[in-house]
Amino acid sequence: MPVLFPSRKILLALTLGALPFVVGSSCAVFWSSGSGSSGGRDREDRNSQSVIVSNGQFGNPPVAGLGYESGSVSGATGDNGEFSYEPGKAVQFSVGDIKLGSAAAPAPNMTVADLVQDESGAESSEVNIRRLLTSLDAGRGDAVITIPAEVLSSAVMSNETVAASIEFLDFADDAVFASAASQLVAALTYDYPFTAVLVEADEVMPPTRSLSP
Repeated sequence: MPVLFPSRKILLALTLGALPFVVGSSCAVFWSSGSGSSGGRDREDRNSQSVIVSNGQFGNPPVAGLGYESGSVSGATGDNGEFSYEPGKAVQFSVGDIKLGSAAAPAPNMTVADLVQDESGAESSEVNIRRLLTSLDAGRGDAVITIPAEVLSSAVMSNETVAASIEFLDFADDAVFASAASQLVAALTYDYPFTAVLVEADEVMPPTRSLSP
């Protein structure tokens, strides 16, 4: 009877889920594409691969439920903004198809500023990204910005209701951003237990603590 093995992505996800999460730590994740039923150790060695994964935290205040991708690692940030990344690989953060920005050199502690520091209009971009995240927060009243999974699955270009707003969202242009983001917030938070609107710059959630180096 043939022996069935899970796909690489499934095995990687299961392995990551079983790892204790410590910010700033690193670990090696292994998987094999060989069947293991024949061919000896040489074949197993050729078919085996390893990925070094480090852990970090995003946001100040932390942002939970934010999509991220770094090399072969992807997922959503944890309850306190935890994420994983491949050292040496860029990391990108997003809300569905809304790309917030990327950093070429991920670090154990990251904020929105790390995603826009090399852009022209970086100051406006940083403030406006924080405005959008604060506006999408489903857990008002605590020290964490929480983005529900339903928001990530709805904020996609295949959703005709939000596609145009995503396409024309420009974090560096205050006027264009305000128009597109207001429509996005209304469309993505329709099932929140309160009425969410795009917050002004002086209403964004302030830093909750200093991030350790």
